[in-house]
Amino acid sequence: MAGSANSNPLRFGIITDIHFSAESETAAAEATAAELRACMECWKGHNVDFLLQLGDLIKGSDAFKHEELRQVQSIFKPFTATIRHVIGNHCLALPRRELMEALALDSTFYSFTMQGFRFIVLDGMDVSVLRTPETEEDRQHLARFHAHPELHDYCGAVGTRQKAWLQEELEVAEHSGEQAIIICHFPLLPETTDQNHGLLWNHREIAELLASSPAVKVCLSGHYHYGGYALWSGIHFVVLPAFVNRNAHTRFACGTVELTSERMVIQNRLDETLYNLPLRH
Repeated sequence: MAGSANSNPLRFGIITDIHFSAESETAAAEATAAELRACMECWKGHNVDFLLQLGDLIKGSDAFKHEELRQVQSIFKPFTATIRHVIGNHCLALPRRELMEALALDSTFYSFTMQGFRFIVLDGMDVSVLRTPETEEDRQHLARFHAHPELHDYCGAVGTRQKAWLQEELEVAEHSGEQAIIICHFPLLPETTDQNHGLLWNHREIAELLASSPAVKVCLSGHYHYGGYALWSGIHFVVLPAFVNRNAHTRFACGTVELTSERMVIQNRLDETLYNLPLRH
């Protein structure tokens, strides 16, 4: 990895939009499994502290969704580092509670801290066509979708209670002197996606909330299969390319992130640097 001012950087593996399919022909399924194992070897070689899986772990086909989850989990089973899962829209082909149990999640939005960083994981399907809204504000988000179907029924919003929790997490990070890394399956800026893929329904509101906190340094997302980047209000919004489309963008199937108080460096499994991002102070 690239050099940095910190002699003991935090390293983690990263992958998004695997869309593991059990419908594939045997040869295709074996090739996918082999590439996932190659990613694991890359992460082991870099001695990562954990793996961040950014959502859409499975394709979510009606007939094979349970088998898809079983097979992809069996591939990752030998990986000894902690896997931090993010909920994607395809994942929710499975019932939410069943998915949470399989991925060992107590909540679909959560945080964890390592080496002075607070990682804040959001659930972008908190408000969606798959759930009954919990509050009047959430009902308005859902009604707005029904009035504007171009927002896509496979996207969603951060709900009222989760938004209040996010505000509290940002305040904790500020008071603790932690640097916050935001994780969301969906992109939060229109310039980092396209109309076909879409983005978080209440993306502007959440992006503005993040921008209001000096603790926030980077937002990592998936969903838009070809990847994107924007610097907005001093925050790096990085959308990583999808594993499932790895043949269309050969530079990235998975990667490794090196993080210090000064910068974030994202490299592919060939150790080529995709992003070298100074963190705002």
